[in-house]
This record gives sequence, structure tokens and C-alpha cells, in this order.
Amino acid sequence: MASARIRGVLFSLLAATVLSGCGGDANAPAPLQATASSSVGCSKGESYQHTTLAYHLCFPSGWISRDYTAEPGAGGAVSVVAFGPPSAVPSHVPASGSFMPPIEVRVVAGPKDQVETSLAQDNQVSQTRVDAMAADKIVVTTSGPASGAVIIVFEHQANTYEIEEAPGGDDAGLQLVLDSFSFPGP
Repeated sequence: MASARIRGVLFSLLAATVLSGCGGDANAPAPLQATASSSVGCSKGESYQHTTLAYHLCFPSGWISRDYTAEPGAGGAVSVVAFGPPSAVPSHVPASGSFMPPIEVRVVAGPKDQVETSLAQDNQVSQTRVDAMAADKIVVTTSGPASGAVIIVFEHQANTYEIEEAPGGDDAGLQLVLDSFSFPGP
């Protein structure tokens, strides 16, 4: 009886080891799960604070936030949080692969120039600011499903932040997010 239990424990440990090693780069940073926090005051809309990356922002009333960081659609990002009406922000990233929430904040490990080069190629790029930091505003002009998307790209503490508005999205919602987006002071 004891040897059967030991075999069962060993099998469980082996299975856990094999499964934990599947499907990922062992050197990749662990995804950071976001947690909504109401500690940020917003005169307009709802407040959101990412508990591990510490940014906070306001988004339109009636919208929800959803953390997709651990989803297969996160594409290796450190963090992916979507904002939009409940009908536009499903519980999980759809398998179709063409999911574009009204507004998304994606954080990728590494410098901005590594990420931005492919985003800016053949698209309209101008300069803007987010929380007093220099940022690039990319308007997707190339044909395809992303045509018309607006992506704000900036770097903070060795991470690249992309704040994206889906094509035909809510310009007022994006402006609210951009005007309120900030990091805590030193």
C-alpha cells in the first residue's frame, strides 16, 4: 500500500514538472496579474490601478476592465488589460485571434525601439506625452483589420507600454485614459 502511494506521489510530481515546463520560454518573465484597485480617484469615469506595475488611469463609466495577461492571446506580454463595455470585453480572449477590445494597455518587457519599429512601419507617427513622458502616437494606415487603430507607445522602467484604441473606437474613452494615465511619484 505504501509503495503504491509513493509511486502516486512521484507520478504526480513528475507530471507537474513536465506540465510546468511545457509551452513557454523558461527565461521569459512571469506574467503580472493585474488587480483593479479603487484607490485612484477619478472625477470622470471609473478608476483602475495595476497593482504590480503601479500605473493608474480612469476609464469611461459603464465600462469594465479585464486582465488577459495569462491568456494565450497575450502574446508573451508582461501585462494585457482591456477596457470597454461588458459586451466588447469577453471573459477570455476569443480563439478567432481577431480580438480587439475598445482600449487595451499592453506592457512588453524591453526597450520601446524593439517593439515600435514593426508598429510604426508604413503608418502615421507623431509625438505626444503620457504622464509627462515622451510618447509616439501611431495611427495605423495600412490596410487590414487594424486599419484606423491608434497606438500610443512609450517606455517606463525598461518596459514598453502600448495604449491602443481599436479601429472605430471611442476617442473620448482613449482621451480619458491618456489624460489620467500616471505612475506614482518617487
